[in-house]
Amino acid sequence: MIFLNNEKIEIRKFPNGESFIDSYNIRISDEKNVIKVKFESDSDLMHLIFLKNHLDEMMVKCHLVIPYMPYSRMDRTEGVRLFTLKYICKIINDLKFETVTVYEPHSDVTVALLDRVIVVNKTKELVEKTIKNFSDEELFLVYPDSGAEKRYSKQINYNKILVASKERDFKTGRIKSLSISENIEVNKGFIAIIVDDLCSKGGTFILTAEKLRDMGAKDIYLVVTHCENTIFDGDILKSDLIKKVYTTDSILSRECEKIEIEKI
Repeated sequence: MIFLNNEKIEIRKFPNGESFIDSYNIRISDEKNVIKVKFESDSDLMHLIFLKNHLDEMMVKCHLVIPYMPYSRMDRTEGVRLFTLKYICKIINDLKFETVTVYEPHSDVTVALLDRVIVVNKTKELVEKTIKNFSDEELFLVYPDSGAEKRYSKQINYNKILVASKERDFKTGRIKSLSISENIEVNKGFIAIIVDDLCSKGGTFILTAEKLRDMGAKDIYLVVTHCENTIFDGDILKSDLIKKVYTTDSILSRECEKIEIEKI
């Protein structure tokens, strides 16, 4: 989906599948003009190109907001896979937005590749907001891998930290084992908040939650900026291991009582 100044741009199609946008559907602001792309399919990128070129012809300066950067996982050349993120960033750069705001980029590669980029550390904001709900409890932040620890330990000022490490079968992609460091004293009945940027089906988070429960965790929560609709296909919402998920609508388009969604 694509929005201009918080109004959804209606995309219509010819019988052969070609898209068209009626000009009356485009309302220009006298102040700041902002396009937001909530990525659902590759066609959103084509619609972005159409809209931005039209605004250029009208001599309208425009900013871009990307709640979830598409193709973030493909942030390097790996085997026979193309470095897709690089090419998406080139397309965006060629459109020459005044600024490009990205929420919780998956890696620093996105930041390095985009021009005039502004980063919003949304997971940090969600974690700090969630922590305030448990001010009188013994609470630990839990990073599901060393990458999350390296990233969020720089952003979030908190000293009760647990870090998980996992062994993955690279042929199948499945996690063979997972353990959690215990280099800090943990008493029974503690609260744990698992912190990361993205959740798909949530298999890693379930394994982490199982280990935390074995360690004596009373309640376990998950905080991620980006949550795919595939979370409904996994076990997070089907079991009682993780009590609540705190996330945004950067990707998610479905609602559930167990998920608290903050709008971007």
